[in-house]
Amino acid sequence: MRKKLFGFFMIIIILTVGVTGIVSYRFTKNLILQTNKESLQAEALITQEYIKEHERSSFNDITKIIKEKIKRRVTIVDSNGVVVGDSDADAKRLDNHKNRKEVVEALKSGEGDSIRFSDTEKIPMYYYARKMSIDGKDYVVRLAIKFDSIREIQYNYFKIILFTIIGGIMISSIFMYKYISMITKPIIKLTKLATTISLGNYDKRIKVSSKDEIGQLSTAFNLMAQRLQDTIANLGDKQNKLMSILSNSEDGVIVLDNNKRILLLNPAAQMMFNLDENIIGKYFIEVIRNYDLENIIKDVPEEEVEITISYPSVKHLKIRATSAINYENGEEVLGVLIIVQDITKVKLLEQMRSDFVANVSHELKTPLTSIKGFAETLKYVEDKETRDKFLDIINIEAERLSRLISDILTLSELENRDMLEGFEKIKVNDSINEVYHITKPIADSKDINIVYKENLEEYIVVGDRDKFKQMLINVVDNAIKYTNEGGYIYISLSREGNNLIIKVKDTGIGIPSEHIPRLFERFYRVDKGRSRDSGGTGLGLAIVKHIVILLKGEVKVESEINSGTTFTITLPLFNQKLT
Repeated sequence: MRKKLFGFFMIIIILTVGVTGIVSYRFTKNLILQTNKESLQAEALITQEYIKEHERSSFNDITKIIKEKIKRRVTIVDSNGVVVGDSDADAKRLDNHKNRKEVVEALKSGEGDSIRFSDTEKIPMYYYARKMSIDGKDYVVRLAIKFDSIREIQYNYFKIILFTIIGGIMISSIFMYKYISMITKPIIKLTKLATTISLGNYDKRIKVSSKDEIGQLSTAFNLMAQRLQDTIANLGDKQNKLMSILSNSEDGVIVLDNNKRILLLNPAAQMMFNLDENIIGKYFIEVIRNYDLENIIKDVPEEEVEITISYPSVKHLKIRATSAINYENGEEVLGVLIIVQDITKVKLLEQMRSDFVANVSHELKTPLTSIKGFAETLKYVEDKETRDKFLDIINIEAERLSRLISDILTLSELENRDMLEGFEKIKVNDSINEVYHITKPIADSKDINIVYKENLEEYIVVGDRDKFKQMLINVVDNAIKYTNEGGYIYISLSREGNNLIIKVKDTGIGIPSEHIPRLFERFYRVDKGRSRDSGGTGLGLAIVKHIVILLKGEVKVESEINSGTTFTITLPLFNQKLT
């Protein structure tokens, strides 16, 4: 590879330097011609001045005198091309010069030049001609120099350029060879390392000393070697890899052999049955005593089976058993694979759903029974006062039924609502002011004081404005229901970092500590009689919790008996910088 790179770069250098030399040589040639032309121009002007000053003298004599001074051949030609004077030859014997290129150009444009073979001198010459007028007649003064002298200068320049090219190529080749050696050195190391790794020494690595493509190749090679080493190590440790996968499974996995001895079980199965780690090799019925499980591993049913165990705690399990088969050895049965899924939470959710339906039915049945009973009784009541009393009761129960249905629909809407649907920026200060004025008449009717000191800082959260107000109304209304006459309700706002803290504190009867964890459950009432008397549906705080979750916040309750209750709602503030 080193030889190929060296040869390739040498070709490029030679071609580049060669083209540069040729261009330089041509440029030098043109430069020399231009310099000589400029020199002849100056000398031609001097010659013209001299001829004009000695116009009475013979042109032949003048040309010879001028040649002695400027060391150039001088020729004077009239407008008809006749040579009237020449410093190097007899003018009368010279041919007519009317067709000479430099003479034609001089007569036409004032000056001209050409390079051609001289019939007189028998060598290549460079001619420069310039037109002049003497006594109203046009003449051409022509100066000539040997082209060999120009070629000699060019040759000298060519030798300099050639030696420079050769020297440049030699110096470049030395630096190029060192640079190519520096590039190929890590590649040679990579080749040797690849051979070493192919022989089984997977821990060998190459030292990365640069960040260029070679460095990236070295890094990639080291990475490949590391992955190869890891892959071979993993292939040699299949059991550990399998246990690693099973350890992260939430489902329990138990593998038994044909004698029903435990071959493998994962941590999830250990936790479900509260088993020790040192049970591999023991019979299944020794460590797990359950009649339903014994029947499953004995019969290996095709469908899933649900069972309930009472130890170490009551759990509902879904069991799927299948035969472990070695397909590489004629479908040999190796044992039984048991997958255990803990569905206790699912069962609890189903129970909660069932309880919810039962509670809804019960809550709907009570006002409906009252309405139906009093409506039937009205058929036989003729007394107006009694009839009006019954109608008032029917109206109260109907309103209660309407509130219950409204709260159920609200709760259902919150549970199935998209988190961002209809969200907007809410000015919390304005919303609390509205809630304050809505709930104040109710509090005044019970002689309860609502204290709200407006905060000068304006707080903004993102959410559904109507649901946000409903959340605050439910919390304040709950405080009014469980606060005695003459009590106080305090509403406050504060900020902690990027969170808004809303606190509603009352001086009411308080909540026993054992009731607080279930306070936000549907239809859960601490004081059922007082709640129903106040028109509560048992869903207000459940709605509060769902709205807080929708607003990505949290709600906490602190309470002491006969000292009051504090609801603390924490919501993320709107960040103006992110918009």
